[in-house]
Formats: sequence, structure tokens, C-alpha cells
Amino acid sequence: MEELYKTLLKENAALKRLNKELSEQLFKEDFTHYPWMGNLGHWYWDYPENQVTFNPLKAEAIGYKNEDLPEDVGFEFFTQKIHPEDYEHVMEQMRAHLQGETPVWEVKYRILAKDGSWKVFYDRGKITQRDANQKPLFLSGIVFDVTESECSLQEEIQKARYWQNQAQYDHLTQLYSRYELERQLNLLDQKTRQTKGSYTLIIIDIDCFKNINDTHGHLMGDYAISQMGAAIANACRYSDITGRYGGDEFLIALPDTSKEQALNIASRIQSEFVNKPFLSGLNPSISGGVATSSEATDIRKMIALADERLYLAKKNGRSQIVIAS
Repeated sequence: MEELYKTLLKENAALKRLNKELSEQLFKEDFTHYPWMGNLGHWYWDYPENQVTFNPLKAEAIGYKNEDLPEDVGFEFFTQKIHPEDYEHVMEQMRAHLQGETPVWEVKYRILAKDGSWKVFYDRGKITQRDANQKPLFLSGIVFDVTESECSLQEEIQKARYWQNQAQYDHLTQLYSRYELERQLNLLDQKTRQTKGSYTLIIIDIDCFKNINDTHGHLMGDYAISQMGAAIANACRYSDITGRYGGDEFLIALPDTSKEQALNIASRIQSEFVNKPFLSGLNPSISGGVATSSEATDIRKMIALADERLYLAKKNGRSQIVIAS
């Protein structure tokens, strides 16, 4: 029996040496066959024994050298380092594959490095051996460190959001830009006419705006526009659509609002604006025109009608809101 035991020990040691040699050769070939950026090589998981064999780069990517690793590495060595917000999703994907619900296990997750930073791994694997009862025996996969590309993706997303914001909002007033304003108005107009509802439109601008630019300079003109935007934002409701239509002209759409209610809102805007601090001797006023959806068959005719009334307000002496032609 003792001789048999010694023989088994020798055979086991020989198998370990062979496995080590084959593993090293195999992992060196990882980059010959799969020279993709971020490739950390293959991994192999003996499921019944819970023993994972992997390219050392997988551990090195999160700061662990060979001497830091236990002799037998189970899958928990890596899964226990998965970000708490990602952990359950990773486990769900793994369970789904082990139970035969998905053809492969494929998941991206954040994993904690030894230095406390977070890496992003993309892992893909599948069951390669099953027993007579179709229970998993062996899994094989490949893993990538996609931290750098993930950071680049986040940067691109941030840039896209920035430019989307630039396109949607006017930089001086932070109200809707002309493009976004027209889009929102068309949506409101379509919805209102489909539901047989109503809304009211105000077009408003700063009186004698050209004189402000010519006399006090464009910086003061920009300041006046920004203060107009603030006055509109303060006087209007969350459900109202507000935007800079062009130059010093602003357009406000008020859902389910009568002309009289719109006149009250326009008056609040006037009050907000004239109380803004301006240079001594500069007391700008505003004029506006009001139209309702019941007075026009489409949004363009409605804008034209409100614009006519704005012109009438100017003609009648400025600093007023006109609600009827």
C-alpha cells in the first residue's frame, strides 16, 4: 500500500508538472491566435473541483503576481472582487449558462484591483464538457481588459451629451434653441390637435434692441438677452415650452392656457425683466403678441398670427402685450 501511495504521489507530481508546462505553452499561444487589444488570454474551469486555470495576465491585470495567488484558485478568487452593482448580473448570466438557458456566458463587469482601482473585464466562455446527466464538468473561455476602451467610450458619451446639450439649449439663456424649440412645438401642436385640446403661444422681444447694441455694445445686448431668458424661466411653469426664437425674440407655448392666463404670464415676464439690474440710464422694455391654437389650423399660421400682434404692440407704442388683432 505504501508503494502504491508513493507511486500515486509521483504520478500526481508529474501531472502537475505536465499541466504547468502545457499551460505555459498554451497561454503563450493566446496572443498568437488572439492578438486582440486587451486580451488577457484563456481560462479553464474544472467545475466539480472548482479549480480555475488561467493566463497569469488575468491576475496581473488587477495587480496580483503568481506569488500572491493561492495554490488552487477557485472561481471565487475573481468573482468576490466584482463590483457590488455588477455582481448579481454576472451571477445571473453564469447561472443561466450553467442551466443551459444560454449558449454562452458573456458579460462585462467592473473588478477591484489590488491597488483599490476598478478595472473593466469582458468575459466570454462556455461549457465544453458535460457528464452523462448533462451536468457541467468543464468550462473554457477568454477574458479581455476593456478598461481603456470603456473609459474612451464614457468620454465619447460625455462629449455626445455636451454637443446634444449645445444643440438643444441656447447658450445665453439656457432656454431651448431654435431647433429644439421648433421640435417641441411641433410635438405639442400634433398632440393638442389629436386630443382636441388647446394651447396658447406668446412671441415676445426686447423693445429697441438694436439701439442697446449700438449704444452700449454687444456685451450689454447679450446681457439683456440673458436677463430676458431668466425672466421667462422665472415666470413660466414647468409644463411650458420656452425658447429663443432668434436674436432678441422669444417664443413661449402654454398648454391648456387661455389668452387671459397667457396675458398674466406675459405680464409677469415684463415685471421680472424690468426689475433686472441694468446700467444707469438703461431701462429696456418688452412687447409681445399672443395667439391660440383655436385661431389657426397649424403651428406656422399660429406663429404668424402671434407675430402680427407683436408688430401691432410695437406700432401702438411698445411695452405692451397684444392678444387680439
